Amino acid sequence: MPAHTAVADVRRIAHGPVRRLFIGQFLNSLGNGLTLALLVVYLSEVRDLPVSTATGLLAWQAVLALAFSPLSGTLVDRFGPRPILLGAVLLNALGVLGYGFVTTTAQAFVAMTMVAIAGSGIWGPASALTARLVPSADRATAFGFSFMLLNLGLGLGGLISSTIVDLQDPTTFQLLYALTSLGYVAVFLAVLSMGNVGRRPYEETHAEPQEQPAVAPLAPPDGGWVDVLRDRTLLRYAAAGLLMLTFGYGSIDAGLSLYITTSVGLDERYIGIIFAANTAVIVVMQLFVLSLISGRSRSRVLAGVGILWATSWLLFGSALGIDAEWAAVMVLTVAIAVFAIGETMWSPVAPALLNDLAPEHLRGRYNSFQSLLWGVSGALGPLMTGAFFSAELDRQWTLVLAVGCGIAALIALQLRHSLTPEQDGRAVPVEVPTLR
Repeated sequence: MPAHTAVADVRRIAHGPVRRLFIGQFLNSLGNGLTLALLVVYLSEVRDLPVSTATGLLAWQAVLALAFSPLSGTLVDRFGPRPILLGAVLLNALGVLGYGFVTTTAQAFVAMTMVAIAGSGIWGPASALTARLVPSADRATAFGFSFMLLNLGLGLGGLISSTIVDLQDPTTFQLLYALTSLGYVAVFLAVLSMGNVGRRPYEETHAEPQEQPAVAPLAPPDGGWVDVLRDRTLLRYAAAGLLMLTFGYGSIDAGLSLYITTSVGLDERYIGIIFAANTAVIVVMQLFVLSLISGRSRSRVLAGVGILWATSWLLFGSALGIDAEWAAVMVLTVAIAVFAIGETMWSPVAPALLNDLAPEHLRGRYNSFQSLLWGVSGALGPLMTGAFFSAELDRQWTLVLAVGCGIAALIALQLRHSLTPEQDGRAVPVEVPTLR
């Protein structure tokens, strides 16, 4: 199926609030690309904080974000995604701006605490808002296109940053963090412009006095985290997702750079080249993949992600037996390209499936549950990676990751039996696009 089909789908949904949200998200990713992965280097090399302090602050940030995610989901279900997202991006803008001016551990602690709390109120509410703006049949397209914009922005931001950053000049970092902060301001303005869209569904339905029924309306549905955790289909999805994220994203972020330099023995300059290949494949392939998976079983697509990521880790492991530098780089580049294709399948399908499982009155909690999966995998991946590298089990590391992704694929296949055809993407319901 040609990619122009996906382009037509994007054009159909990218208008009004959705278009403004896409623009805000792209500008935000462009800003984040300017400072991606620079924080530890900045704090240690420019602000002279101990490396252990910088990494400890990062761990604190991750734990705090994880702790606040359930609260974020509860607030979204109570007040709607829009007000929570507005407050979170504004707080994040202030925290990121503060990075450029920290000179002590205490100041860094305050800035990173602000960013951690804000971060817990961005991804989940943003996903819930997207699901509210876009009909079920178009959610995979919306999430996939958003992921493509994210990677395009990060890649361009990294290129711009490389022409500005100077470890000997703290003002270059102040400029970069100020520009990153403006990226969050762009999201704030985009969401602010949406008016009443993104409040609680009950409030939006009964917002206009002339539409009030003659009798008092029923109270909005009640529910809480107990209801979320009783959803066995969600828990099956979570099992597959946690394994896939831990043995996929969590491990590649934690250990691939170390693996390239210490295990394969390549020069540090190849890290940027290999990761640039990942971004390029996502940007080039995302729309084509969206067309390819349209109307196909989401559980099988997720299983395909696990198979692709398992194959990727086996390719990474094979680079250890290659002596020629150019050949090792080629194998690693192919491996990360295979991983990237899996990403283009995961990014539209996983959040779309999750939001089709979610009852409207619990959508915020369901999306924050997804954030919890990312947080836990982001902690487990580095812990597992550190254990393998400390024991000098580099080859076994890639093999275990491949097996873990394979097990996740099997669980994803079993998930099909718990889904309705509509939830699994096998039957597209007829819907009239409306802003809810």
